Amino acid sequence: MIVVYHEVHSVAKLQEIARIVFAYDNVDLFVISRPQGTAAQTGVPEIHLAAAKKGKKILVVPDLKDAIELLKPEHAYIITRKAEKVLDPAEVGEKDMIVVCGTEPDATKYDIDGLEARKILPEGMGDVGYMATALCILQQ
Repeated sequence: MIVVYHEVHSVAKLQEIARIVFAYDNVDLFVISRPQGTAAQTGVPEIHLAAAKKGKKILVVPDLKDAIELLKPEHAYIITRKAEKVLDPAEVGEKDMIVVCGTEPDATKYDIDGLEARKILPEGMGDVGYMATALCILQQ
């Protein structure tokens, strides 16, 4: 499974998300899409080092569309409160992509366009909570 953290601004959030992602064996690749500000300047190099120490794969891309074009997942699911369907672990396969946005309050229409929108309950956890819950659900 490919996990994408899209449009992150905070070094602390990027570090926390990376710790969560690296804890799961079912994640084949961690993608950081459109990192901004200090997350791009200092967070990304720190995550590269942490990934190397744990033997994990990481990819940094300028935009979410680049990740999809390059990696060609079978399905790309984006976690958003705007979704009507709840994320069902039975529908997510090994060659699929899960996207969580670091933007507040939620992913933009541009980010969601072309992806399969899913929500996670309970709503309102924020990006770190959504990532941890999604990966926990998908490990079962």
